[in-house]
Amino acid sequence: MSEKKGHFEKGRWVEDNAPVSVPESAPAVPTGERRTNEASHAVQMAVEGMVSSGQHLPGTPEGHDHIEQAARIAAENLERAINEWSLSARLALRRF
Repeated sequence: MSEKKGHFEKGRWVEDNAPVSVPESAPAVPTGERRTNEASHAVQMAVEGMVSSGQHLPGTPEGHDHIEQAARIAAENLERAINEWSLSARLALRRF
């Protein structure tokens, strides 16, 4: 069995003769935009969780529909507030 020369780098064995690969970086997203996207995603996940939980509670189909509709309306309001805040922040930054 032949052993190849190398060393450990960040917990992985790297052969000395192996070409060094450079990881591709994701396009840079401004911090504010990234956080806005994260907040929107969190809202969507919360709504889906609420709808899913509401479907498993004892109740009538009408009651389940009411919970789903209320959760979706709340999500729309939160999304609108997040988007308005984001737009306001971007406009404020352009002034500087």
